[in-house]
Amino acid sequence: MKKTFLFTMLLLTVALVSCEKEGDGSIPDDLPRTSVPAELRGTWMFGQFSMTEYWSQNPSSYLGNAFSIAMAFRFFENGTYEQYFTASVTGGGGNTFQQSVTKGTVEVNEATGTIKTHPYQSHYKRTRGTTVLEERDMRPSELKGGTYTYTRGREPNGTEAVYLTLQGTSEPLTFLSKP
Repeated sequence: MKKTFLFTMLLLTVALVSCEKEGDGSIPDDLPRTSVPAELRGTWMFGQFSMTEYWSQNPSSYLGNAFSIAMAFRFFENGTYEQYFTASVTGGGGNTFQQSVTKGTVEVNEATGTIKTHPYQSHYKRTRGTTVLEERDMRPSELKGGTYTYTRGREPNGTEAVYLTLQGTSEPLTFLSKP
């Protein structure tokens, strides 16, 4: 049930942003990019949550899951990408959400199984409950690309997957295909 809720929230986020046109013309010319292979094009989603839950002093008031994280990548044929990120933490003060939508270019090297991202734009929002604590476009100095190694596969239920190992980690995260 909780995984369904987390992925539903992620799907709504992706759906809200997916109406934007690919390649809006504001991509800086100096960012490197390659064409994205057909097997990587599309939307890939990852999500995880803790088993700990919080309730208020009034037992009928559920505060939320202790921690959840969701990330999605959309890779386009023309060498651009969008990355969606959301994380929530629940404590005594309620839920705090952090969300961002990042756009950039991507270099894919099929021979080495690497993906290198070059962000050029990102919007960040942090809320606690219904109060917006911070919302802004990130400064260029805050935009950091990443290098990921990847392999393709299929989960036991038949869903196509991309296994991405993030910079500085040893275990890959399973990103599932969103048809």
